[in-house]
Amino acid sequence: MLVAITYHEDFGKRGFSVLKERIRPSFEKLMESGLVDGTDVQVFKARPAPLELVAQAHTAAHMANMENDPYREVAMLSAGSVMMAAEMVAMGQARRAFAFTGTAGHHASRGSCWGFCYFNDVAITILRLRQMGLCRFLIVDVDPHFGDGTRDFFKDDADVFHINMHSGTGEEHDPIKNNYDIGLTFGGNNERFLSALQSALELAKDFDFQMAFVIFGHDSHQDDYGGFNLTYEAYPRMVQLIMEAMGDRGLVFVLSGGSCVHVAERVIPDVIRVLAGRWPS
Repeated sequence: MLVAITYHEDFGKRGFSVLKERIRPSFEKLMESGLVDGTDVQVFKARPAPLELVAQAHTAAHMANMENDPYREVAMLSAGSVMMAAEMVAMGQARRAFAFTGTAGHHASRGSCWGFCYFNDVAITILRLRQMGLCRFLIVDVDPHFGDGTRDFFKDDADVFHINMHSGTGEEHDPIKNNYDIGLTFGGNNERFLSALQSALELAKDFDFQMAFVIFGHDSHQDDYGGFNLTYEAYPRMVQLIMEAMGDRGLVFVLSGGSCVHVAERVIPDVIRVLAGRWPS
């Protein structure tokens, strides 16, 4: 199997209010696209992340604060979706994966959360993958909002190469700890975004990682609520650049921000089409 897709109908029913309306329409467009008609691209029903693993990632105080939160269960399910996708790639059941979510994760730190994020899905998943024997990871965050929660988890972990592309200003690099922040300023367009992405991937070319995560927020589209000004044409090229940099290593796209239904209906199937190698050359 080339691409595994993890999905649950609760993401569109019980997901965070800003994010959930895009889920069912984008999934239906994917199902209508013909991409999943064969065996190369398959959909799997997500399961919640194990509570004990989430509790290992986050502080006891944060877990207590989340105990009665109305989004707790769908956040657990979202983390489980990412974990399932990555496990399938790690076990060789798929070469690449796309994880739908009902809440985002990159603003969730060990002890706090904000911005539609409750549990850090990628950090929880990396904890699980390390239990399976994997050690080194690349995270490319292309959501226009700074992934501060993910940085909280991995700022001192040189075995995680963390690239943060965001709509702020300036660049800050810590090559000792493998932390790279790339500000494209508000309104970054296709050319600026793709050029910066290519340069960022070049920074990671000598980092011997075993799996890569792309935190993918389509709030970067000019019609959505984020700080970039991308058009539809940017997204397939983004995936192509990332795939070229990955080689044969595992790759998991994790759905993050974005609320615009017509953007999601277009770009999510487009991303998966490129992951499956079906984009016109």
